[in-house]
Formats: sequence, C-alpha cells, structure tokens
Amino acid sequence: MSALLRRLKYTLIADIISGLVKYTPVFDRKDIPPEIINFAGHKSFKEVGDLTVSLMQDHAALKPQDRVLDIGCAIGRIALALHRHFGDDVAYSGFDIVPYGISWAQKHFAKLGADYHFSHADIYNSFYNPRGRILPQDFQFPYEENSFDVSVATSVYTHMQKPDIANYLTQTARVTAKGGHLYATCFGLDAASHALIDAKRSHFSFQYEGDGTRIESQSEPDMAVAIDLDWVFAHLATCGAREVNLLPGYWRGETGLDFQDIIIAKF
Repeated sequence: MSALLRRLKYTLIADIISGLVKYTPVFDRKDIPPEIINFAGHKSFKEVGDLTVSLMQDHAALKPQDRVLDIGCAIGRIALALHRHFGDDVAYSGFDIVPYGISWAQKHFAKLGADYHFSHADIYNSFYNPRGRILPQDFQFPYEENSFDVSVATSVYTHMQKPDIANYLTQTARVTAKGGHLYATCFGLDAASHALIDAKRSHFSFQYEGDGTRIESQSEPDMAVAIDLDWVFAHLATCGAREVNLLPGYWRGETGLDFQDIIIAKF
C-alpha cells in the first residue's frame, strides 16, 4: 500500500469506518473483528492473541486477579484473548490511537457484558494517526501510579521514534506497580541482529539510520522502526526496572518464540 493510500485509510476512510462501527451492525461479530477493519497484524487474530497471553503467563507472571494495561491495544486482540482465558478475572484497561479500533472494542465488550475499559488517545503517528493532536513524547498515560500488575505493549515501539519510546517507557514504569512486569515487543538492535541484518537474513533491511534507531522506509518512518537495545535496557533501569531480559524474535532470521523480540522488565 502506498503512503498516500495509507494516509487516506487512517484519515478519511477511518472516519467512515468509525461511523459504521458506532451506528450500524455492519462490522459486528460474535468473536473477532472482521478482517477488513483489523489493523492488528495479518496473521491469525485469535492465534496471535492466545500466544501473547500464554507468553505473558510464562514470562511476565500474568495470573488471575491481575490489573492489566494494554498500551496500544489496537482493536482488542489481547483483550479478547484475555477474556477467553480469564473472563472478568482480570482488571483490564487499554488505549489506542486509532478511533475505530476503540469503538469496535467498546461495542463488542459491552455486548459480552465484560468490564473491560478502552479509551482513545489522539496521539500523532505518521503511520496510524496522521491527524493526531498530541505528540507521543508528551503524552501522559491517564492512570495513577502503581495501577497495574502487568503492562503490555505489543508492536508499539516498532512504530515510534526514540524520544517517543523514552516517554512511553517512563510512563509505563510510573503506572506499573512494584513487583509488576512490562511485556513489550520490538525490533531490537544488538550485535546479533546487526549481524543478521547485514547478512541479509532478517525479515527487514532497516537500512536507514536514525538516532539510536534504524527505519525501513524514509517515506514512512513510523512504518517499521528498530531500536537500540542497550539504550532501552539502560532507560528501563533509570525508570526503576530491577531486571530486564530479552527473548529474541524470528524477524531476525533465526528461531524465536514470536516474530518480534520480546522485552520483559520487572519493576
């Protein structure tokens, strides 16, 4: 899809979809959103959601009764997986920058009778929300300190630049309780991934250099961003993370638990 068509998709077309989601049953479904409005990746919606929840249980200590924050919740993929696994036995909050994703999730979970909370944040992103009013480096998460046991951000930093990621990590540390975890995915730059990129074995070339990042496309800089992992780990440490671990993803061209790298931080 060209940059122009993508901009239309997340502006004019997004407005039309938002109206249809809110006021008509066109996109109503019993289980998952129709593929035509799914912007949460192109693989199996259910399978990826279930995999993420399983990995959160195994590596981020997710358990019943936890308070979960879904940063960049998109159109509810993780929320639906959590509901399949736990029902209302988690306290869920999520926010995203694409309005119709939030509208669909709110409508769907209201029909389920589930007490899951979704909110729209009008944050600028050249890829997903080019009309956004709030710069991501300035956005304050609308939650109190120590509000969550597990904060999850899947494929969020992959569409952000370094100052924006820094703010999101700082905000995440503020709202995640002591002893809580961050489960995040990204395209991470370290010695191993640099070698695989340079050997043309990775799924992305990330040929354009940025400030601690590499980007895939100069015309769409937020489409796919890789971030320096040493910097991420150091920033998390300054935010109070007591332990940070990496589970490499198979985007690098080798085996992995998930496509993107997984960062697990314990506060």
